[in-house]
Amino acid sequence: MRRFNGCWTLLACGTAVGLLWKTNEVSAGVRQGLISCSNVVIPALFPFMILAGLIAATPVGGLLSKLLYPLTGRLAGMPHALGSVLLMSFLGGFPVGARMLSELYQRREISRDACQRALCCCVNAGPSFLISAVGAGMLGSRQAGVFLLLAQLLSALAIGTAVFWPYRQTPAQSKRPSTADGGGFVQAVQGAAAGMLGICAFVVAFSALSALLRALGILPFAAALLGQLFPRLGSSFFDAALTGLLEVTNGCVAAAQLHTREGFILCAFLVSFSSFSILFQIRSCFPADTDLSFAMFYRSRLAHGLLSALLAGLFWRWLPVQVLSAIASSVQPVPVATPNRFISSICLVCMCTILLFPQSSAVSRFHTGILRKNRV
Repeated sequence: MRRFNGCWTLLACGTAVGLLWKTNEVSAGVRQGLISCSNVVIPALFPFMILAGLIAATPVGGLLSKLLYPLTGRLAGMPHALGSVLLMSFLGGFPVGARMLSELYQRREISRDACQRALCCCVNAGPSFLISAVGAGMLGSRQAGVFLLLAQLLSALAIGTAVFWPYRQTPAQSKRPSTADGGGFVQAVQGAAAGMLGICAFVVAFSALSALLRALGILPFAAALLGQLFPRLGSSFFDAALTGLLEVTNGCVAAAQLHTREGFILCAFLVSFSSFSILFQIRSCFPADTDLSFAMFYRSRLAHGLLSALLAGLFWRWLPVQVLSAIASSVQPVPVATPNRFISSICLVCMCTILLFPQSSAVSRFHTGILRKNRV
């Protein structure tokens, strides 16, 4: 224990020296992280996180779960309440599914074991990021992004089946609290705002950390060393891989710049593994004193990434010639991508629609109470 504490002390002192020595580089990394938050993270995720909070707090979540139960329950063996969570994890992006699981678990609508297992398959990149940012913006082809999305979808369903099917059960459907007074919307907005603050904090922190490691020469040295051990892949591949392990967006940019089959497969691995930045973001979605164990979730990230990479390697043979030409072109990928405004607009419409459900129920109960009083 003393040696462990000593290592952390040395690491903290070394980081402090590095921050003072490479102030300009770290500041540039912080600014880049803030730009990513304002241009991509907040516009792309905030509407989805509000929508996810509303779905988790209203009967709409139960309705969606019921519609998806033939796939999530009978095929994958997942509990009834997790259908809407899995759907929103694919539509909204990395932290949305975890945010819904946190809210469901705090209300005791799902068990501790179900929440821990659901984390293994309900943390995924959204289609807007995969198709628009990675596919069109970085690889130069939306079809390439669609194949990455398909690889992630199949990988998540396979992992979900693996962790749930041996322990499948059909629990009774829980009743969701009433949100007729608009409290559900208030809680959804407050929860989304708090969640976005934590997410942006980790984006900026890991952007600064990546800049510091690169300025100190640690990342280039490690990439060069691995490149010598595996000359077929080269140092550029491992530089992209190490960057992506820290922060997925910058890693995908570097992987796309390889313009090779290995770069495409690396993108598939990174978006499914999700990077250490995303792992900490997922952990921040749950209270600090939670009794959940995240060991299974951390192990599943590696399996998720490897399976997606394997599927991407198989899909490479099916990519059209024009897609392969786009990936191999010399066009420089963009580091940030404009979020899909159409999808964000759909989220806003869904939020407005969901608010009608509890209000209609409240009006119905109000009229029923009046009729009973008149009869008496």
